[in-house]
Amino acid sequence: MSSLIDTLLSQAASGTMSMDRVVSEFTPTEIRQTIADLVARNELTLANALSDAGLSLYPASEDILAISALLAEIQRDWTNAEQLLEQLIQVQQQVSTPFAWRHLIRVQRCHFEPGKALQSALQAVKHHPHDADLLEELNSLQDMLAGQTVLATPSRPQ
Repeated sequence: MSSLIDTLLSQAASGTMSMDRVVSEFTPTEIRQTIADLVARNELTLANALSDAGLSLYPASEDILAISALLAEIQRDWTNAEQLLEQLIQVQQQVSTPFAWRHLIRVQRCHFEPGKALQSALQAVKHHPHDADLLEELNSLQDMLAGQTVLATPSRPQ
């Protein structure tokens, strides 16, 4: 177990939580790993508190943005997950990963935003034109939205 998780669990048990002070002594990578460990132990309240502290201390850290987005996804907080993934992609700029784009598209689909998901898929494919999963997402969204357009068009009397 990491020293951060030991400290957090000890302070949480004693009720003397000073999250920002404790967390500031650790790197974004250590915080990311600790959040993952807390999720594995089903300590979501503590994982959320650590995520908030990590985002406060390291708002442009890819490690913190990525794990916080995954934490939001686990909890089906689609709005927060979408916002964090968009920040992650913005921080990554031209080196954004297909993984981040796939998660953003998935979150938008889960949040019932197929139009936004399609726009994200189009952008993702511009950055990663040879990624088979992104191409599949794009085709799936285009097919789905084309079908909705056909269904939404009123039929004309003959």
